[in-house]
Amino acid sequence: MPNKSSVLVLGGGVAGLGAAYLASRGGASTEVVEKLAIPGGLALTRRTADGYYYDLGGHRFYSPSRYVVPFLQRLLGDEFINTPRKSRLYLRGRFFDYPVRLGNVTRQLPLGDCFKMLADCVVEKARSKSGRVENSFEDWVVHRFGRTLYEFNFEGYTRKVWGVEPSTISADWAALRIKGLSLGKVIREFFSRRSDLGTLVDCFLYPRHGIGQISNYLARDVEAQRGRVNLGREVTRVMHDGKRLETILCRDSGGATQEFSADWVASSIDLDRLVTALDPPPPADVLAAARQLAYRDLVTLFVRINSPRVTDDSWIYFPDESVPFGRWHEPKNWSPEMVPDQEHTSLVVEFFSNQGDSFWKASTEELLELTLAAGRKIGLLQGPELGAAEKVLVPHAYPFWGLDYRRPLAIVLGFLERFENLSLVGRNGRFYYSTIDESLISGFAAAANFLEGSRTGPEPLPMEIPANALGYLGLSARDLDQSLGERRWSRND
Repeated sequence: MPNKSSVLVLGGGVAGLGAAYLASRGGASTEVVEKLAIPGGLALTRRTADGYYYDLGGHRFYSPSRYVVPFLQRLLGDEFINTPRKSRLYLRGRFFDYPVRLGNVTRQLPLGDCFKMLADCVVEKARSKSGRVENSFEDWVVHRFGRTLYEFNFEGYTRKVWGVEPSTISADWAALRIKGLSLGKVIREFFSRRSDLGTLVDCFLYPRHGIGQISNYLARDVEAQRGRVNLGREVTRVMHDGKRLETILCRDSGGATQEFSADWVASSIDLDRLVTALDPPPPADVLAAARQLAYRDLVTLFVRINSPRVTDDSWIYFPDESVPFGRWHEPKNWSPEMVPDQEHTSLVVEFFSNQGDSFWKASTEELLELTLAAGRKIGLLQGPELGAAEKVLVPHAYPFWGLDYRRPLAIVLGFLERFENLSLVGRNGRFYYSTIDESLISGFAAAANFLEGSRTGPEPLPMEIPANALGYLGLSARDLDQSLGERRWSRND
């Protein structure tokens, strides 16, 4: 590739910065535009003036890829640490291990309830699959694990996360997120009181100062290769000639407009936002389809705690619908560097939300009071230990796969295929629930293909860094992570 080739990346999250990192190392003139004032997108880390760090929701790192971990260890050095994991869920007034271990459940619930869970699993496994309709999340889970386990472990939390009944969510979501769990594992764990599901999730990798370090280091290295990461720039218009994207207009924080152009564009911004920014605009049916792409939003409450620890959990999930928030995590339990000193800790409390609802509109004080009231009821908070709090709105945190999501998505992706210098990368750029490592791989793969004269389409990408990207990243077969042998994390660990 001649050095005069240019790359423009829309969105400065993990996927976009991954694409920029590889392209700049390949000799392309590279620019990134990101609407926020710090890089990271949905996986950024905020640093407070008084020395706390926190992610927008917990983002532990794990990967079935054998190349991503060595790459990040090289990128982050000794900032990439191994962290023990302990997760629980609160349901029916009790705490249970998470992932659910039936051995743990049998010690806390009546034995009859537990055998009913197991019996339902066996009955569903034995039933004929012919004629069974499997359109929804509920269908998919019940058909594999029975209704009793579905109602205990899946129904309430899924309803809380998405704000709708699980019967209105596509079965694709269940297939994507639960494929590591099987009836055989459930039965073996039930009788042995051991959990195969726990063997690879008892620890995870994490940067010392938050998941945003990955994006910060990628951005640093892009700029070291003479690329530019333009923060505080929001895409407003994407001008094209019907075959190629030509000029992208962005608005900075002061309202001024700036123009960018490039030979190749990688977009990780919201897919519907990209479509509605096109000029000339797409046909009416494409715009209508883009408007049907729905998202779930998130409200994060960060709370300083004037005591050394609340719990020793990485996460606590709250499927119990009497609790207003869905999950919290304690950053100090992920890395001791996330707090200014070891006499303090903090909580990141997540309220799943839709823009404009009561959580979205609530003040910081109102959310703090909800957190305290629930924490007292559960027995985890007393009140005096709570310090100052801050609220962060996270729009479009999760692409929502309703029963009919495939139809509008196919229309949008089919239209965008005509732009020969456009690649879609990342979670919201592809409207696909990619994990951090998959998002990074999508950026690497798209940039490597461009450098070699081809283009990556919108289809889901492999779970491994492709061979044509390794050389640009300075990786080879000798860098393969052999530490776990054939036993790797799965995406839903």
